[in-house]
Amino acid sequence: MKPIERIAMYLKFRNINPHSFEKKIKLSNGYFSKQLRHLGSVGSDILIKIHEHYSDLNILWVLIGDGEMICENWVEDKGQAGQFSSNYIMENGKLKMLEEDLEKMQFVLKDKEKIISLYEFMLNNNALSTTIADTATSNG
Repeated sequence: MKPIERIAMYLKFRNINPHSFEKKIKLSNGYFSKQLRHLGSVGSDILIKIHEHYSDLNILWVLIGDGEMICENWVEDKGQAGQFSSNYIMENGKLKMLEEDLEKMQFVLKDKEKIISLYEFMLNNNALSTTIADTATSNG
């Protein structure tokens, strides 16, 4: 999991919408969502701003995934954060598998559409050649 994904997990845990997050740490509108969509990198300047404004977030966890999402001194949220992290990772894994399955199904669907088109083409050509043959025998 990349740092941008861990930040998204934290935002979801705290029920912070991306727009509020961007505004609070002075990012351009839509920057976070774009970075998340493309699994982009998070620069050190942004990590510093996050650390300054969200002191409960364990910045080491954001960077490399070590430790817990919530810092030690925020004990009351630690148990909830651990459970939330486990559920989030599991659900995210399921979502990725479903997306992969969807891609496979779309590929199969395109193949089926090509096969149907080929059969229709063959059927139409066969009907056309039969008509031409009938015309030739009746004229001859």
